Amino acid sequence: MSDESVRPNRIGDTWNESRRLRDELTGRWVTRLTTRGIINQTPTYHTNSGFTADGRYLVFASVRDGATWIIRADVTTGQLEAIWRAPGVGDRNYMHRGMALDGTTEQTSPHYQPPALDGGGVCGNRVCVAPRSGLAIFTCQRAIHSVDIETCEHRVLLADCGQDWIFGAPCVSPDERHVVIALSSVHQQMLAGEKVTRGYTSYPDHRLRLIRVPIDGSQRVEVLYEHQPAQSAHCAFCPTDGELLYFDLDRPPRYWGGGDGKTPRAWMLNLETREAKSLRPETDPLFETHTAWLWDGSALCYHGGRRGQGEATGVIRPSGEVLWERSWPEARYYGHNTPDARRPALIIDGLLSRDLLQWLYYDQRGGSEPKLEPICVHGTEWASLPGQYSHPHPLTDASGRWISFTTAQRGRSDVCVVEVE
Repeated sequence: MSDESVRPNRIGDTWNESRRLRDELTGRWVTRLTTRGIINQTPTYHTNSGFTADGRYLVFASVRDGATWIIRADVTTGQLEAIWRAPGVGDRNYMHRGMALDGTTEQTSPHYQPPALDGGGVCGNRVCVAPRSGLAIFTCQRAIHSVDIETCEHRVLLADCGQDWIFGAPCVSPDERHVVIALSSVHQQMLAGEKVTRGYTSYPDHRLRLIRVPIDGSQRVEVLYEHQPAQSAHCAFCPTDGELLYFDLDRPPRYWGGGDGKTPRAWMLNLETREAKSLRPETDPLFETHTAWLWDGSALCYHGGRRGQGEATGVIRPSGEVLWERSWPEARYYGHNTPDARRPALIIDGLLSRDLLQWLYYDQRGGSEPKLEPICVHGTEWASLPGQYSHPHPLTDASGRWISFTTAQRGRSDVCVVEVE
């Protein structure tokens, strides 16, 4: 197979570079959808963020040939289609934190060859999907875009967020009429046109703004919530209630790395009343590292650190009622959690193992130990690429048949799917 046969040259090109193999631990079929490019990266761990409603297509970002592509993958056949192209490389929203692809702020693989950066690219963490209408929605530079994954029709949802702001991850409302996204203060050195050399958290007075934008392209911006000092990268609609929004409230001095040391990270916003409150009592010292809605919208799953008790994982209702929680003093690894669409389980990519995707069941009662079940080996080399480009970020489709993840080895990353049903 020649390089030309697996390289997009224009929007609408289709090709297949996939490889299918049996997982070495569980025997499940794993398809490595990409085998070319420098960075291939899915959306994050949030519910309903990567797959179409029928589970056929997965959308992700790919850095290859000096540009960034948005790619639609048919997970049953491995066929890829280029549906949008950004002429640049490097995401402005990550570069402001020093999380650039040049590897200047983190240890990277000796095999990694950083591309030339201009801030005109797209990060997979800033991509999401409207699952029923088949729109890929993502940010590039200071704009929010949508692309129809069938027709490649492009629409600008927000032309310019302004030079003072950077984007978090977008989220689509349950009725697929709006996108909500967090805006945070841009790095002061970027605002001045300088190379980022100081940590973002060294500037203490950041602002947070949550906005809602229609998907119809009218570009009407509605400010839902503001807080200062704070910043945020994540917010997510309840899958069954378009008036209920979860968001991270990251306060100084450590922001996403621990906040102010006393305030919980996960907050709820009622869009009808505009009332915001922390998901758990503010006296609870747990700082949620990752939070995501269960697929039925009844509760949220989370994990995070609690002083003196190590890592905790749990499930909590929007009202604050904890349905299940377990502390793990033995947890030694960074990682993420996402809810399984079919099982009463969290899908974890770290925490208790460095190289496995596992189901962590939360339906045990009476003090019995939670069940752990391996899904497959993700095998990523954590921190082999800058920022979060090597993080697996597992996602499941609505049927629970497919779980996608990103894996990095030898200075580059690929997108994979494992078939579990």
